[in-house]
Amino acid sequence: MPLSHITELRLTAFKSFKDAALPVDDVTLLTGRNSVGKSNALDGLEVLARLAEGDDLADALDGRRREGGMVRGGSRGCVPHGSDAFSLGCTVSDGSEEFRFDVTVQVEPDLRIIAESLSGPAQTEKNRVKRAAQIYETQAPTASAAGISVQVFNGKRGVSPAREYRDSRLVLSQLPLSLTGKNVAERAVLHAATTVTLALRGIFHLDPVPHLMREFVPARDTDLRRTGENLSAALRNLQSQDPQAFHAVVELTRQVADDRITDITFATSSLNDVMLQLEESRGDSPQNSEEKTPAREMSDGLLRFLGIATALKSSRESLDIDVDGAAEMNDAAENGGVLMVLEELENGLHPSQASRVLDLVRDSYQSTGTRVLATTHSPALLDAAEGSLNESIIVCHRDPDSGLSRLTRLTDLPGYAKALAEGTLGSAVTAGKLVDDVIEQPDYSDFRRFLGV
Repeated sequence: MPLSHITELRLTAFKSFKDAALPVDDVTLLTGRNSVGKSNALDGLEVLARLAEGDDLADALDGRRREGGMVRGGSRGCVPHGSDAFSLGCTVSDGSEEFRFDVTVQVEPDLRIIAESLSGPAQTEKNRVKRAAQIYETQAPTASAAGISVQVFNGKRGVSPAREYRDSRLVLSQLPLSLTGKNVAERAVLHAATTVTLALRGIFHLDPVPHLMREFVPARDTDLRRTGENLSAALRNLQSQDPQAFHAVVELTRQVADDRITDITFATSSLNDVMLQLEESRGDSPQNSEEKTPAREMSDGLLRFLGIATALKSSRESLDIDVDGAAEMNDAAENGGVLMVLEELENGLHPSQASRVLDLVRDSYQSTGTRVLATTHSPALLDAAEGSLNESIIVCHRDPDSGLSRLTRLTDLPGYAKALAEGTLGSAVTAGKLVDDVIEQPDYSDFRRFLGV
């Protein structure tokens, strides 16, 4: 069964973006110079993912009573300069149907939802034929109201009746608690809300922190966290649940690190805590000695790679992703896909390993259905993205006039064909040369003065 997944992120008015869209493919590489807005785009995904968990806005954005803390910059940091609100949206597909979700959050003077909508196919009550519908849409908020009025699709002709919802959290997360699915229309609304929520909750921003991965961890702590701190337990769980995937991680580690690595095993403490260790063969004689290198002695780059490889080879159920919620959502949880977000994919690895890293990323979708959105500054990695993957390279750059961040497919940049012909694609992209062709206008004023024109 196809998995619910995001196909587009809309940065309508968010941080340095205005009316920008980030296409999300099976594998998407986001590149561009420093400080052009790449991290801002990823922050947009993080905000949607947090809001979809159903927390109050203050908890989700400003870290109140939240273990992970605030989003980068907090709620006020999400607002474009000179505004008091931010707007985001996304398009979600379940393989056969698409749904469009948009939300606007006011930050000043009060933190609240001021606009939210969801549209997509829904069945009518009379003939039960699916048609494009406004599944729900908020009405203009009033300063005195305690919540927000929402028109929810009821499958009948005319204007759908309004219901009252809290404006301190997404309507999307409140629908499964207020609708029972008693008729075709309500079931259509619940299906749409669940499809979008599952896709947003499946956003997994992996940021491995090597120094947290060097200690013993409880063997039962198996759902891989976003920092990778429980890598040893997660990897041992992968060995038990999916031996083929585990052996693939071992082989990748051997290729990336050292041909003398023969296996990954686990040391166990008296408290049943575990730590991964590399089994290495030393010497060329038949009596080769075996040495063990525990996680606490491994390099940052290798630990980070192990964290990424383990995450990409694991199923959604083995990642620290919140699937709690209403019964309707739990029943459909297995239909939710994962969007793995990785910053600086190449960090800690030698450029010669670029093709292996890309192979790992490509294979993740085939083996687990996990899609990958990764940022990179590596010319080697971009050069390794041959063929159709070039279309999934998105270049982030600044508009020279407005200063706003822009997102453009690599293949749509005017210098793409020339760079490809010269075989310098990676260097041209990371140096910003292809973007310069877009934003720089040639200045012929001196030449005209010389000619007396």
